[in-house]
Amino acid sequence: MSRVALATLYALSVLAADAVAADRGATPFVVTYQCDGGRWLAVGYPAFKDASRAPIRLSFEGRTVELLPARAASGARYVNSKADLEWWSKGDTGFLQRASDPNKQLVTGCVER
Repeated sequence: MSRVALATLYALSVLAADAVAADRGATPFVVTYQCDGGRWLAVGYPAFKDASRAPIRLSFEGRTVELLPARAASGARYVNSKADLEWWSKGDTGFLQRASDPNKQLVTGCVER
């Protein structure tokens, strides 16, 4: 089984099974992104009502990390300073970068699949 499949399965196991099939916004849900270079990541998002305070769970390259919501002028931004990660998303796109160095993008061109 590929790393992407394992990461996705892990993210799904973290969330309630019925949340995946539910309408986005009403309950937690998982989004899988295909990124530049054939890389994949999965993000478990909270229900919309909890989005401003609940963490997301980002799975990438065999590890899952919780990131907390942070202020963003446009789109959504999530940060984990200890893991030195920052996830930005807007619409159906996103990118992952180092929290300590915004010029150090780790994964770019992510598009929801």
